[in-house]
Amino acid sequence: MSIKHSLLALLKEGPSTASQLQTSFSTVMNEVWSLNPGQVAQTLTRLQRDGLVIPQGHTTGPTGRKAELYALTTAGEDALKEWFNSVVARPAADRDELVIKVALAASRADIDLITLLDKQRFATLQAIRELNVEAHNLPQTRTTQRLTLERRVFELEGQLRWLDRVESLSPHTSTQEG
Repeated sequence: MSIKHSLLALLKEGPSTASQLQTSFSTVMNEVWSLNPGQVAQTLTRLQRDGLVIPQGHTTGPTGRKAELYALTTAGEDALKEWFNSVVARPAADRDELVIKVALAASRADIDLITLLDKQRFATLQAIRELNVEAHNLPQTRTTQRLTLERRVFELEGQLRWLDRVESLSPHTSTQEG
């Protein structure tokens, strides 16, 4: 998650304190994700160092404590615009425990690969069912909860397709390369 860009997006609405940014983030994310005060403060320090935000005076909070307001700079607006216009790429080299487990099981005569795949398939289907029950109670809107849930369902459906594909592949023999 890009905390940096999240804070820039929130500051696009106008100057805010670290506490206001933390609260706004939680509100926009429907409490699915939150930021701790240290993350916000540290990120604001880096954003200021990089010329993406500037201090813009102080405000007094409800407790009477002074808090610094931060505002977006032109460079910050440009960085935000660039972020929204860029694609989010997933790392190609993720170490996936399931891939490792299947590859190791496929190389061992004492492990029944089909049973392993079936157990994983059953667990994946169960997870999809649970998410569908949860989805039934959510509004059909682009809330963070709905977006997160929908993405998880699609990832699990992809995992089911992958499990089917693995099962359809021929066993690896020591005479084959790769």
